[in-house]
Amino acid sequence: SGRRSLMLVSCVGMALSTVALTSSLSCPGHGWTAPLAIASVVGFVMSFGVGLGPVPWLLPAELFAPDRCALGASVSAGSNWMANFVVGQAFMPLSNALKSACFLPFAVVVCGFAVFVTRTVPETKGKSLDQILFELSAHTAQGRPTVLRKPGGRF
Repeated sequence: SGRRSLMLVSCVGMALSTVALTSSLSCPGHGWTAPLAIASVVGFVMSFGVGLGPVPWLLPAELFAPDRCALGASVSAGSNWMANFVVGQAFMPLSNALKSACFLPFAVVVCGFAVFVTRTVPETKGKSLDQILFELSAHTAQGRPTVLRKPGGRF
């Protein structure tokens, strides 16, 4: 599998695991809730580990021209850490407000990210950097913005 498909599989697994965890938290006292909660947390961690955990650290090297790779990796890492901070800050207020449904907003975000990946992230498996950059430039020519271009519109 390529990086894009790994991220999409990861998003689906994380969203399904989050919904399963919400189901288990919404029905306390049943015999199935604890095993479902454990399985959903394990499924979430496994899904994250397959795609959204490692791929954002690898993808900049495959999407950016060599002279832009360091900047792209820096933006990617900074965005990743900022997202971690936002999740950490948002969880307690969400938990207090939504109780057992506190994980559902995160499932919505993961689904939104799956749409983003589907629309904007090219598949990189088996492609050279020149092929990937050409696809991104064609993507931009179709009116879809990308941040991977150099000033002046060239790679």
